[in-house]
Amino acid sequence: MGEHRNIGPDRSIASNAGRRITLIGALVNLLLTIGKAVVGIIANSAALIADAAHSASDLVSDFVVWIAILMGSREADENHPYGHRRFETIATLAVAILILATAIFVILESLTRMDAGVVNTPTSLALYVAFGAIIAKEALFHITIRVGKSHSMPLIIANAHHHRSDALTSVAALIGIAGTMYGYASLDLIAALVIGLMLLRVSAKMGWEAILEISDIGVDAETSAIIQELIIKEPDVVALHLLKTRHIGGEILCEVHIQVPPRVTVSAGHQMAERVRLAIINAVPRVAEVTVHVDPEDDEEGTTILATRQELLREIDDIIKKFPSVELLSEPLLHMLFDGCEVVMAPYINGSEEDVISTAAELKRKIEEHDDFVKATVHQRLTIGTLDSEE
Repeated sequence: MGEHRNIGPDRSIASNAGRRITLIGALVNLLLTIGKAVVGIIANSAALIADAAHSASDLVSDFVVWIAILMGSREADENHPYGHRRFETIATLAVAILILATAIFVILESLTRMDAGVVNTPTSLALYVAFGAIIAKEALFHITIRVGKSHSMPLIIANAHHHRSDALTSVAALIGIAGTMYGYASLDLIAALVIGLMLLRVSAKMGWEAILEISDIGVDAETSAIIQELIIKEPDVVALHLLKTRHIGGEILCEVHIQVPPRVTVSAGHQMAERVRLAIINAVPRVAEVTVHVDPEDDEEGTTILATRQELLREIDDIIKKFPSVELLSEPLLHMLFDGCEVVMAPYINGSEEDVISTAAELKRKIEEHDDFVKATVHQRLTIGTLDSEE
């Protein structure tokens, strides 16, 4: 039997792993920022200084990411019924803005120095530091991306790509430094400009993806098709409509209306909904929860509001009071459909077989004459035996 999946422990493990790798990244970025900045100044390398600015933005983003993971790992509460994972999305946007600011600074600084004709020839020390930075950030990228993917954490994945962008800027810095050392005087500044443009692209991509998630963008067409196929495969589902999905902090939330046979019981409908819910959660990665609304008919274009169940039962009771020989032994079954309410009952009717049949037919007619009812089915309990027949 399927059960409600508890994703609390999974989130806790993911949050702990995310915080650990972020702290490791912060330590590496702190060392690289200091090393690149100091060597960049000493070795006269604009590209390395620009790269130091990128590492500094990485360090700030690591701090933002760590705080976001800490807040996002908190359990759902009254004010945040869907949990706090949206903090991670906001942090991703904040990281993108930090990278954007760094990109603008690097680009403007490069253009200003080019315009002023300020070109310094770096020393070989800058070359060694840039090469070491490439190795360190590429290794950090692979470790971080592995954690992000294994725990489905877009914020960690975004931070990993931030590490990769730092490695790429270090490659550009390495080329620029080497070129300037071997006689291409402006290549260092050009490399710094390229670094700025690369950062600009990374920030735009990260920022746009975060904005899309904040705006509640749904899953892609392929994933949506998979979800629909899983629902239709359930044998009791007649159709589906109003399928909605949203992203929140690396998880997917799903809502859907399923149409089931209109006269099944509430408990049977609940079982059908649970099978659909578990089928989606177990088959589609990152789906954290599915809300399934059960419909007896297609209500995508609207529905019909009938009298309340209590009111309908009172009306049936008033009708039965007019039949002294009729006694309800169990509550009537009400099928509340768009066309109106259908009634199914099995009352005890006192009298001969002929009287029972006649009374059942009259009771059926009286119920169907009422404006709130469109059909009545009266199962007769005959006093001469246990045989039931339907009128």
